Amino acid sequence: MMVGMGSIVAIRAASLGHGDPRMSPLEFLAVPLADVLVFAVLVTAGFMYRRKTEIHKRLMLLATIGILPPATSRLPFAFVHHSGPVVYFALADVVLLGCSAYDMATRGRLHRAYVWSGLIIVVSQPLRFVVSKTGAWLAFAHLLVR
Repeated sequence: MMVGMGSIVAIRAASLGHGDPRMSPLEFLAVPLADVLVFAVLVTAGFMYRRKTEIHKRLMLLATIGILPPATSRLPFAFVHHSGPVVYFALADVVLLGCSAYDMATRGRLHRAYVWSGLIIVVSQPLRFVVSKTGAWLAFAHLLVR
């Protein structure tokens, strides 16, 4: 449901001209669709490892952290609204760091699920802005909103 509805809502919002005022709606469409993609990848991996609870629970938590930016963008603080997507992602990354620190404190080392999934989350954040400016993305986004 999350993947389907999240994608539909993102595409519909772009077709109505909604998004971040610092970007065109077609450029911004890369942001929520990447959120949905990261979520889908981590939840799928979580289901694949459902019998290995140490991995499963971390992947499911990280999938949730991966979709925090839409929620953090709605926090009622002026610095959030004036700073834009970088702050939305940074706030989610703070949660990721907190969970990683807890894992380090309780286990003495960071679980590999945090390492690999955390990298997916953090690397995807600036990557979506790079991709959103390409002609290929803009053509694809234009097809989606038609």
